Amino acid sequence: MERAKRRCRKGRARRSELGFSITEMLVVLALAAMMITFVGPAFSESYRAYKVRAATLELTDTLRAARQVAVTTRTSASVAINTTAGCYSWTDVKGRSRTVTLPDPVHFVSASPATITFVTNGTVSTGTATVSLQNTVTKDRADRWTLDLNTVGRITTTKTVVAP
Repeated sequence: MERAKRRCRKGRARRSELGFSITEMLVVLALAAMMITFVGPAFSESYRAYKVRAATLELTDTLRAARQVAVTTRTSASVAINTTAGCYSWTDVKGRSRTVTLPDPVHFVSASPATITFVTNGTVSTGTATVSLQNTVTKDRADRWTLDLNTVGRITTTKTVVAP
């Protein structure tokens, strides 16, 4: 019987010790606020840099797909780039017209030529092509990605940091 009373007293003592004090809670909230203050802008910059990189990768995939369509169907396949509207279009292997708009605020800097055509053997009809995309990451920095297509349709990408 005495044992049961001791257990009961221990249980009550433990229940009163559960939870956090107001001081502990305020310290945790202050640390969280400091983390948000310092880490928030870095996440924002990373997200803006990610947007232009993702748009570049998507355009690269589209160009590779158009090249594959030309080789597979034994007909020319083109990717038309509209630099002013910020979009590009092409026809997939099933004959469906596809149009992709760049995410805001990513924009084309240049596209030479404006229509990139792949011929039946997968080469670029104009010999070479260059497309540049850019996004402002901070007030002092913009990321520019340049896609270069060589004569045989090989794509290389280059990132440069420029002033916005």
